[in-house]
Amino acid sequence: MISNTYKIGGEFEINPNDLLGFPNYIPKSSITLFSNGRSALQAILCQIKTTNPSVIHIPYYICPSVVNACVNKNFRVQFYELDANFSFPFEYLDSIKQNETLLSVNYFGFIDINPLINLVKDERPDIIVINDQVHSIWVNESSRADYSFTSFRKHFPISEGAKVFSKNSNFKFDSEICQNSFFWPKLVGSLLKYYQAKDNIYLKFFEDGENELNATNGITKASALGYYLYENADLEQIKKKRKENYKFLYDMGSKYGINFLFPYNEKVIPLCVPIILENRDKIKSKLLTSNIYLPVHWPLENYNNKSMLSTIMSQKELSLVIDQRYSFQDMELEIKTIIK
Repeated sequence: MISNTYKIGGEFEINPNDLLGFPNYIPKSSITLFSNGRSALQAILCQIKTTNPSVIHIPYYICPSVVNACVNKNFRVQFYELDANFSFPFEYLDSIKQNETLLSVNYFGFIDINPLINLVKDERPDIIVINDQVHSIWVNESSRADYSFTSFRKHFPISEGAKVFSKNSNFKFDSEICQNSFFWPKLVGSLLKYYQAKDNIYLKFFEDGENELNATNGITKASALGYYLYENADLEQIKKKRKENYKFLYDMGSKYGINFLFPYNEKVIPLCVPIILENRDKIKSKLLTSNIYLPVHWPLENYNNKSMLSTIMSQKELSLVIDQRYSFQDMELEIKTIIK
């Protein structure tokens, strides 16, 4: 029987050796890094509302922080149900009025949004399209949307950081926006987790950081440390390891009849690999006893409790982690703990 003595899942730990060059750090580029995905989205919305109506159409199946970001910027939110392929239903297009905004999402890193964007723009060039690429940092700048944004902290060891890509050359944001404050407790939590501090100690810092993030309604930027960790991340190695783990996990899971939400696609680098389980909560509890902490995307909220897809996902979806922290043995442990 395979066993592990450490935790699989949860927030990244940060190796203090990765901070050694920071005191002498000089940024390599002049790009604006926002503190997180919701700040990046709010910056986009601020730009849009200067010329377009403050109305945005977003899928019911969405992280609540996206809805909150739109509400914070005084946008009227209208929801649409996704089709069976987790994509925008083209027949909904007539419900979008002149010059309004449409948000599309690259779920788990598996959804190629560009064909849809081409169709929307061919039919309705007046619509502003935002592409949420938080689940994939790899294809943000290849998006054909008017705006796309991504966030770093679910992809590699960093406490903050998000990036906006815009086809609009006029997109500039005030470099004097405030630096976020939530990165400090999250950084401390990540360092304590690396040193294998007791759970209640490092988790308290993560919780404090998350509470501070949730209490921040304004737009904030990344700290100098966030810039440093982003510019020094080995993204190619991270990409390579994720792809290897994804392939191994999918091959092994297929042998055991795991119900993957999406078919294998060698072109994608997923954030995680979603599966569908009829007894999800029971299996999730079993995984916890083996120190395996897997996320769910997402619990139901008031805005989507009538959505069939959102309801199914909230009850049956479980996300298998494949990130660069983990070995093939860890992938095997995830699968075998689920099926045993």
